[in-house]
Amino acid sequence: MVDVDELRSYLKIDKHALDQELEEQPMLLFQISEAYVQAAAERDMLKEQVATIDANLDHAAREDFADQKYTEAMVKNLVQTDKKHDQAMLKFLKAKERSELLFALKEAFQSRGYMIRDLCSLYNANYFEEASARGTAGTDRATYKAGRERMAQARERR
Repeated sequence: MVDVDELRSYLKIDKHALDQELEEQPMLLFQISEAYVQAAAERDMLKEQVATIDANLDHAAREDFADQKYTEAMVKNLVQTDKKHDQAMLKFLKAKERSELLFALKEAFQSRGYMIRDLCSLYNANYFEEASARGTAGTDRATYKAGRERMAQARERR
């Protein structure tokens, strides 16, 4: 059984280790997808067990009422209040919660993959370089020179 908290910690992306993040992403996504499939299978099995227990309790209640008049509501109430139903339902609800949590985590890991791709695009565009934010001495000089040439041309036209 996978540890949800441990997998949740892998959602954070280290923008300074994008190569490692790219390598780990498919394995992590598969691991969480596999855990979700197993949790969903357990949830579905427990749902079937609840239905079977309820059917058996329904049958037993109808046999108990065999010589008396009874309503569907009376049978349903006996089924719903039985401890076997409560126990089976609690197991089912816990499994359902876990499968939904794993599904949300799977969605988050899919989104993480897109975010890694976007961060790689930013890296390729030199977004994380300090020089790209401020400009370099060479680009500052070129901008200055181009501005001086435009002003000189403007003076000549007058």
